[in-house]
Amino acid sequence: MIDRVFLRGVELHAHHGLHEEEARLGQRFIVDMDWWLDTGPAATHDDYDRTVGYEKVFAIIHEASNSRRFKMLEAFADAIARLVLDRYPIVEKVRVEVHKPAAPIAGIFRDAGVEITRSR
Repeated sequence: MIDRVFLRGVELHAHHGLHEEEARLGQRFIVDMDWWLDTGPAATHDDYDRTVGYEKVFAIIHEASNSRRFKMLEAFADAIARLVLDRYPIVEKVRVEVHKPAAPIAGIFRDAGVEITRSR
């Protein structure tokens, strides 16, 4: 059995982006994540150590963001996904969505971002 666990709306202030101004000033990013694993053993035994909890993934999002400056959201999202998959072998698949609501676009828009999915 495979189940989905998720975390929504993780807000970060980071210095990612192509433009020098983005690197200098930084901006707001929002990360949404889903990860798939068999939660049966954790549920049956009510044992947190048999799952991958939200705060573990929350910490990985921040770790990836602080690891270096990413020019592209695709690279940032991929770094998050790979850390989760590398660190937690029970996770079968991850979906990472990175929003950049203040992307440097000359026009009116609500949101910009990328969504990636990675599997074992």
